[in-house]
Amino acid sequence: MTSGITPLSHQALQTLDFSTNGRGFSRIDPALSRWIATSGIARGVLNLTCLHTSASLTINENADPRVLKDLAAWMDDMVPESRAYLHDDEGPDDMPAHIRTALTCQALNLSVENGRLLLGTWQAVYLWEHRRAPHQRRIACHLIGTLKPDVQQPSRSSDTTTLLARRNSTRLNEAIQARHDPEAWAGDGGVNTEVDLLVDRLHDLAGE
Repeated sequence: MTSGITPLSHQALQTLDFSTNGRGFSRIDPALSRWIATSGIARGVLNLTCLHTSASLTINENADPRVLKDLAAWMDDMVPESRAYLHDDEGPDDMPAHIRTALTCQALNLSVENGRLLLGTWQAVYLWEHRRAPHQRRIACHLIGTLKPDVQQPSRSSDTTTLLARRNSTRLNEAIQARHDPEAWAGDGGVNTEVDLLVDRLHDLAGE
């Protein structure tokens, strides 16, 4: 992997939906990788935002499930449901879910290289559900970076040529409007006037 600075040239924004089974962890990096592959972006930065106040995001162990169990047990000790909360409209797990979200992360920034998430060998991205009941969760994915070489994109020279043609067309149109004489064709015996030639050139530019 090179360390040179590459100018950003493309971005993609998508909201992905995930179903949770209630309190616990849902691994989401495989779904993220599939979406990145469809974006055409090879290198860049992916911003993830969990669009909820009772679920969060975390990067953690992907091999030993005991790590996730220990995390859940620690969180239960830190934010117990047994305590009295003012906000309990949706049950005893309501306010604890908000506190758990505040203690964790709702947004992550991840590097993308060769069209794939740049994660460590033992790392995975999880959606951490803090409510007891199953929920549908939405995550906003905003990817900014450079396109893969095989993805077609307009060349800089082509863009420049188009801009020049538009500028020249505008100038020609202004010249035509300034010199236009509605009676010129009848007075010159049918010979091409200067304005006629300018109009012809304007048509040529429009077809380039």
